[in-house]
Amino acid sequence: MIKIATPNLEELAQKHFEVLKSKIKFPTCKYSLEEVITAKPQKLHEIAMAYKGNTTFNFMINLYDNFCNKKKRYDAYDLAESLHVNVCPYCNRNYTFTVHSKNGSTRPQFDHFYDKATYPILALSFYNLIPSCPTCNSSIKGRKRFSLTTHVHPYVEGFDDKARFALHVKDSSFYYDEKGFDLELSSNDAKAKKNIKDFALEEIYKNHKDIVLELIQKSIMYNESYIEELMKNYEGTLFKNEEDLLRLIFGGYIADEDLGKRPLSKLTKDILEQLEIV
Repeated sequence: MIKIATPNLEELAQKHFEVLKSKIKFPTCKYSLEEVITAKPQKLHEIAMAYKGNTTFNFMINLYDNFCNKKKRYDAYDLAESLHVNVCPYCNRNYTFTVHSKNGSTRPQFDHFYDKATYPILALSFYNLIPSCPTCNSSIKGRKRFSLTTHVHPYVEGFDDKARFALHVKDSSFYYDEKGFDLELSSNDAKAKKNIKDFALEEIYKNHKDIVLELIQKSIMYNESYIEELMKNYEGTLFKNEEDLLRLIFGGYIADEDLGKRPLSKLTKDILEQLEIV
């Protein structure tokens, strides 16, 4: 749903390769190990199509499983920490912080955009490892087959401009009762539609109607004149600008480049646009 905005991706991909290259005895094939590990999405697709189902590379799956076992000189925790992806890009619902503590550690799971069972050659490829939440990776996506031609790839694009949440009023109780409105997530883009379907996003987001109801109620309470008054009294002290104030009031980021900073920001932005708050 949200494009991964990590800076210096190419540099991180190269670092990923440099650490792994001494651990992998790669068989002779059309592509070098470096090409496979650092392949950008378009190249990733090319390699996937060339070696789909090729069991020669099943050893890469075992190496990936070993990569996920902390704590070695470089492992999945290090990769997750370097990416700074703190909200699942697939759903924009769950935090994916990487945290180390003496009481335990946590990190995002890594989804294989091209599944490792079908494309074992890509099991450790940098751009094939999507930091994601357990709900999207394990519970919902599972063994579904994705590709660059069928689904939105978070390192390539988000679908902020391709899919939108919409509030549909059913009756006059909509401003105090969730039953008074419906929530829809729709798109005219074929790949965005596949993401919505395969991650069950519309069904899952219907469980967040309480958030939408709060946005409706706050939009009534914090009318234009009230917001102007708050800006006049507190701009430069409690907040820097109107965007900061709106985040304080409505709980989510509204700038496209910031949607990955907090869960449900895409939902918040779309509904506030429909309510003509932003």
